[in-house]
Amino acid sequence: MTSTGEPTASKADHRRYGVTSKENWLNLPNKITFARLLIAVFLFILLSIEITGGTGDRPLVLNLAAMIFILCVATDWLDGHLARKYGLVTAFGRIADPFVDKVVVCGSLIYLVHLTPDLIRPWFVATLVAREFLVSGLRAFIESRGTPFGARWGGKIKMILQSILVPLVLVYQANFTGENALPYADLVRNFCWLMVVMTLLATIQSAWDYVSVALGSLNNLPEDQSSKTVEGREQVR
Repeated sequence: MTSTGEPTASKADHRRYGVTSKENWLNLPNKITFARLLIAVFLFILLSIEITGGTGDRPLVLNLAAMIFILCVATDWLDGHLARKYGLVTAFGRIADPFVDKVVVCGSLIYLVHLTPDLIRPWFVATLVAREFLVSGLRAFIESRGTPFGARWGGKIKMILQSILVPLVLVYQANFTGENALPYADLVRNFCWLMVVMTLLATIQSAWDYVSVALGSLNNLPEDQSSKTVEGREQVR
């Protein structure tokens, strides 16, 4: 038990979630996660400069931003791969990694609303952000009751589509708009729209998938634990 009266996590709980009992939160995968956050800050500064005043070379800045975003995606794959391969999964990493992912993706999309308002609309970004809040809340709620609530394929597909959409739109804006636009601009623009639609559909589908799993987990809670959940809701009201 903790000083607040809450039960501490057992060794079985740690094994269930793939978390080592004696973990080093500042291991290599977590350092890579932290580095990704710093890279994202640099990306946002670069995009802010372009939005507020410009550097005089818009194609260069946006192409560079696309490459930085791809670097963030690569580090996301790398830290997860290392953590699983070498048994370096930690409770800190389970929280920090998806948090940084949300900062990188949602933050970049917010900037794209300003840079490419004809492609990335505010309602589109609001839908994606709402889904992230919903899933994060469901995961915290379900796992606090001892039930695993890991990533699902719908969420992974959604993340892949987002990771393609952001650099694609940046490259389109850098190279296929303006006076020096490259050929086939309409084709690239249509492909961008296709990715927007696919990302939106994947976002909605994955949100519904997680909600369905969460409802199933609640129905499978032991009777005494379900009653505590209801009592807790009544106290909040």
